[in-house]
Formats: sequence, structure tokens, C-alpha cells
Amino acid sequence: MSTEHCCCGYIHTGALIIGCLDIIFGTIGLLALVTRNGHYITGSASNIIIGGCIIYADKYHKPEGYLFYLIIGAFGIVFCTVVIICFVIMAIAVPDTLSNYTQDYGYGTQHKEIDSKTAIRVMFFFVAAVMAFLDWIAIWFWMVVYRAYQHMKGVEEYEYLNLRPNFVV
Repeated sequence: MSTEHCCCGYIHTGALIIGCLDIIFGTIGLLALVTRNGHYITGSASNIIIGGCIIYADKYHKPEGYLFYLIIGAFGIVFCTVVIICFVIMAIAVPDTLSNYTQDYGYGTQHKEIDSKTAIRVMFFFVAAVMAFLDWIAIWFWMVVYRAYQHMKGVEEYEYLNLRPNFVV
């Protein structure tokens, strides 16, 4: 597979779409401030800044603009992977303290009672599966932006080599 293409055409188109998505979701997060739900203002503002950096890198052919997304995205992917592992471990070994705080969901003698440990296990596995899917999407986005960064770095080096004067000594 060429480093210049992804599923949506050229690799820079994919990175541009990711940057626009960051700006859109960041703006939606900032609009939540209007509804007095503003405890995520830092994350929303950083999404807008990261999306702006990607668009800047694409428009002005500056590969350094991709680095902010790549660094923050790598930390997020690692953190999400650790949380997924923790959820799977907690699903396998459900602590008794959690099952003590859940209520019995039995509906009398005609229905089976739901075991609270089983319900907690299912919940933990479900959360781990959803987070794994979202982590997979984040990894795919990160790879698209990384390939755009690599391509832009190659273009910048090519332009530098072709624009420098040739001195004959």
C-alpha cells in the first residue's frame, strides 16, 4: 500500500478529515459549556487546537503541525489500552465488594434471579469491548496522520534539496 493513499483518497485528505472532526467535536464540547456542562473545557479546547494544527500542517506543508496530534494521540492510545486491560482483569476477577453493593434483580418465584457477579462481568466485558473498538479507531486515525506526517516530511526534504543553490568549488 502506498504511503500517499488511504481509504478516502490521498493521505492528506484523510488527515484533513481527522483535523476537521477534531474541530467539530471540540466545538460541540465547547458548546456544552453554554448548557453549564463545562467540566470538559480543556479537552474540547485541545481538540480544536489539535485539529487546527493538522489543518495548518496540511495547508502550509509543515510536518511539525502533525506532531502535536501524534504525541497526544499516542498517550491517549496507551492510556486507553491500559484501561481496557484493567476492565478485562476486573471482569475476570470481580471483587466481592462490587457484588455486595449491587441489588438483587429477582422478580419473584416465577423468574430466574440474575447473579450480580455475572451482571458485573458482562458490564465490564461490554465496556472493554466498546473501548477496544474506540481504541482501534483512534489507532487507525493515528496511523493516517502519521503517514501524512511521513509524506509531508519527504515532500519538505525534496523541496529543500531542489531549492538549495548548487555551488561548484
